[in-house]
Amino acid sequence: MLMKEKKETITVWSGFAFRAAACVLLAIAAGFALLVLAYCLPTEKIRQNVAASGEQVSSEGCYYQWAKGYKNAQTDTYTDASLILNAMYPGSGSPVRDAMNAPRILYGEDDNEASVVKLANGVQADTHEVFYGRYWHRILLFLKPLLLFFDLADIRMISMMVQFLLLFLVLVGFVRRKKERELVGFFAAVILINPVTMIMGLCFSAEYILTLLMAAIMLFYHEKLSEGMGYYYLFLWSGILFVYFNELSFPVIGLGIPLVVYLLLGGEDTRGLIRKEIAFTALWGAGYAGVWIGKWILAWIFTGYNYFGEALEQAARYTSDHSTWEAQNPSLMERLAKNIDVYQKWPYLLLVMGIVLFLVLYTVRRRQRITGESVTGMLPYFLLVLLPFAVFTALGNGYSYVHYWFTHRLLSISAFAGVCMILRLTDEKRKG
Repeated sequence: MLMKEKKETITVWSGFAFRAAACVLLAIAAGFALLVLAYCLPTEKIRQNVAASGEQVSSEGCYYQWAKGYKNAQTDTYTDASLILNAMYPGSGSPVRDAMNAPRILYGEDDNEASVVKLANGVQADTHEVFYGRYWHRILLFLKPLLLFFDLADIRMISMMVQFLLLFLVLVGFVRRKKERELVGFFAAVILINPVTMIMGLCFSAEYILTLLMAAIMLFYHEKLSEGMGYYYLFLWSGILFVYFNELSFPVIGLGIPLVVYLLLGGEDTRGLIRKEIAFTALWGAGYAGVWIGKWILAWIFTGYNYFGEALEQAARYTSDHSTWEAQNPSLMERLAKNIDVYQKWPYLLLVMGIVLFLVLYTVRRRQRITGESVTGMLPYFLLVLLPFAVFTALGNGYSYVHYWFTHRLLSISAFAGVCMILRLTDEKRKG
């Protein structure tokens, strides 16, 4: 009987591995086809709508802060401008090559914002093309069609509506699941991510929208996803979608925050939850890495340029502990401090004080006796508290030190998981 069960388990997992690999290959093929179609769209109307937003682009400039002195309020206008330039690119005559190369036209030096305004207004001057093909840039699937009908201000408002709709659905999902107290942790995570900044930026909004979408799907369809391999496929496709639409800002929130939601919904014991955490993380990473590598290979095939080699070179640069263009070999502690220091502002300190006060009062009111079982039950959450610090450690100075002004948002995972970890102590109803 035991041997039969083992064979059945091997058969199930072998079948899943085959289907998961097929999903990755299908996603690569679909992503390629859709991106080529996006580059077939005409660009004259896109250019006109961008020109209508020229004042907005010029006034915000590079790395705009809607609250001065707050890095959490800083948008990545440099990357957003590069995406707008991609959308306006008039075409080389080969949509396939353009989709793989992600070309943009620059005026003079590396000034994306000024180039957006000049290209949109048809300024005649010396220009040169820059290729940035190691990312999928599939946000262009939405940006290019939207720019055919709307200007950048319109798109920002549409993004705001989508984000608030998804946030509303997540809140409803928490209430339906009777997880109102855990909303404190989710609220802290959303504040640290900063929803206003998510509305202001194109590349940031893609990652935030996908994170909210994942959480909403889990909260509304947990029972369905729990059947068979549903959750395994969900996290696989989450990794695939994140590599499609992100520009390597803070994609791990799309793994960490949904994992916390799963811990709140999953009915397994501690060991089972940890096994699921590891499995879901592996699948998310496999989807992310597999489809990203697929882009490099396709671009290499259709353009002849070795994007694979370029990507590996950039990966070595971004993960190195000894390579940064801001400081000489900063230590791991300096890297961590740089991200944490973003929140060394009174509003955030008041937020922390308020949450701590809530946790203390709630725990005291419940008068729950802490047992070994309740402490053990906190372990899956504690692993997610550590997840951002593991990323800061693994991805060296090029990522987590130089780009601390957006990588700090990974700490939203620690906040959400940390609050839920403390609340886990009071899960058992008080007796007597």
